[in-house]
Amino acid sequence: MKPIHLFFAILIASGAGTNWVGAKISVDYFPPFMTIVMRFLIIAICLLPWLRSIKGQVFNVFMVAITLGVFQFGFMFLALRLSTDVSTLAITNQIYVPLSVILAVIFLGEKVNFFRWLAIIIAFSGVIFMGFDPIALSHIDAILIVILSALFLSVSSIFMRRLSDINVLQLQGWIAIIALIPLFLISLLFERHLWYELETASWEGWAALIYGIFAGSLIFHGGWYYLIRRYPVSIVSPLMLLMPIVGILSGVIVYGDELTYRIIIGGILTMVGVTIITFMNKNSKLF
Repeated sequence: MKPIHLFFAILIASGAGTNWVGAKISVDYFPPFMTIVMRFLIIAICLLPWLRSIKGQVFNVFMVAITLGVFQFGFMFLALRLSTDVSTLAITNQIYVPLSVILAVIFLGEKVNFFRWLAIIIAFSGVIFMGFDPIALSHIDAILIVILSALFLSVSSIFMRRLSDINVLQLQGWIAIIALIPLFLISLLFERHLWYELETASWEGWAALIYGIFAGSLIFHGGWYYLIRRYPVSIVSPLMLLMPIVGILSGVIVYGDELTYRIIIGGILTMVGVTIITFMNKNSKLF
């Protein structure tokens, strides 16, 4: 991976990490699915000038919008609404890494050598070690829901790899437009006290919502698409393991999440695995 792309990967991972706290603040004030609707509505309006025809790409764009925009976002925000511990969810979400690699091998025919598998195992073992903290077990419902979110994030990466001749802004705009209707219907059907929460939300909720549009959507998912179009899923996905580290620190600072010895040791393991993956490529003399 080129140094500029490595720096960009670190940037989007950091933005996504802090977005966990931003999203949590949002759903503390707004219903989760309506939060996503408002985010996508603003994104759609902002990106209208960049929308172009997606002839020949309709199916793949539609599937990305549904798997990523509706299911991945929907389950993630629902989990945040149910849980009071941001760090646990940021950690659990990293199960998408092995899922992405497995799906890429099965459906895209990508090759993963022994050392990359080993590095992925090391990184993911850190996530698992952190995940077995007693705090995580007290939010089992939210954890199961965020696992579903991770699964759909992995599936969306497969459809992203099949896209061609569509830029980041176009994809973001189409995802927002396509996902708006199903998300709005879900919100109307299942979210009680919808209008009351919208009317009584404080400025913190609105500020978190605006931040999430840029850090969570335009930077993270746009950057994810940019990188995944240039590198194999099995290389890009493990780099996103930086995200839970930033998410954990954000949770500790903003919400006072407890930083236990399991989280510290697991974070070190994760960083070791990410470092190995980052500096390993097909032409490396060491690997």
